[in-house]
Amino acid sequence: MSRRAATATLTALLALLLAASNAEAAPAVTVDVTPLPIPGFQGTGYSAGAGAMLSLGYDIAGTEYGGFPAPLIGVALELPQGMKLDLVGFPTCLRETLEPNGPGPKGCPRGSTAGPVGKSDRYVAFGKEVVPEMTTTQAFYAPGGGLTFFTFGHSPVLLEVISPVRLLTASGGEYGDQLKITEPLVETVPGAQDASTRSADITIGSGLLRDGQPLYFMRMPESCPLGYLPYKAEFTFAGLGGLTQTTVTKRINGPCPTDAAEPPPVSVPGTEGVVTAPANTTCLSRRRFTIHVLHIAHLLYRLVTVELNGKPVKVLHGRREHATIDLRGLPKGRYVARITVVTSTGRVLSGTRTYHTCLGKPLHPARPPSL
Repeated sequence: MSRRAATATLTALLALLLAASNAEAAPAVTVDVTPLPIPGFQGTGYSAGAGAMLSLGYDIAGTEYGGFPAPLIGVALELPQGMKLDLVGFPTCLRETLEPNGPGPKGCPRGSTAGPVGKSDRYVAFGKEVVPEMTTTQAFYAPGGGLTFFTFGHSPVLLEVISPVRLLTASGGEYGDQLKITEPLVETVPGAQDASTRSADITIGSGLLRDGQPLYFMRMPESCPLGYLPYKAEFTFAGLGGLTQTTVTKRINGPCPTDAAEPPPVSVPGTEGVVTAPANTTCLSRRRFTIHVLHIAHLLYRLVTVELNGKPVKVLHGRREHATIDLRGLPKGRYVARITVVTSTGRVLSGTRTYHTCLGKPLHPARPPSL
């Protein structure tokens, strides 16, 4: 056998051995996915159809890479069907701005951040010595679609890592759109092993006001046909020398979103600002909301009544009187809430608010509940 053939054979055998080694000793991954409200935007969070941010947290353990987890080179997160991603209207930050020779995150346009600053813990190597390093990670909207993750650490070594994120459309089945993060290999000092990730806690998503209307990068699904929200996360790791790859797949079943966020309360005509209730500009088949009676200085109430389509609704007393209106599952139609307040002087304040439901088929008997 020639020397060249022998070298090729040894290289092939080495690759096979490395592949077998990685297959047997894949890193152990735990992952958590949680939708969160967007700071400063009322009604966002874990509600059907509402704007939201998505928290992605994961921990990685392993010893297959010189006593530490293999370097993470990619994360693919598949979202539930119906969870919508929309980049339209958001400013973007150029990759060059985040490069080491650029101004960094402070040079990105206002509104281009795609989430708050998160954190990630890594292992970095100095020759044979491997030490932990804490870094920060933040997402930015990228030109042409997608996102860019910027990771920064300064002790014990300077780390500035740029990770592109592609947004892929739904391929069918129980999963919808996908976030595909590419992590570059990072050699901290020449000749040392690449940095590896041991944990991360990052949040993706934001809101923006444009012409007085809120824009959300991410919206929760309107429905939950499976009884849970399915997520799938695939973590891809590099082997020794980057010759092999190992993928670990984790599935997470999150709870269904709650009913759509309650509309902002407005004053009910005829009550002189004493009574507030949600606006009635949208269909409310999925709504359960509260009517509040505000306490006005020097004004005492002797009687407060609430009716829905002529049937009484229980009024609760506490710091202030309030009543809960439940339109969930009621058939398509018109529902009138009448609120009457009688003051201690005999003055009567009365107003109505009309709500329309859009659900064509009742989910439970069509009768206003008495709460």
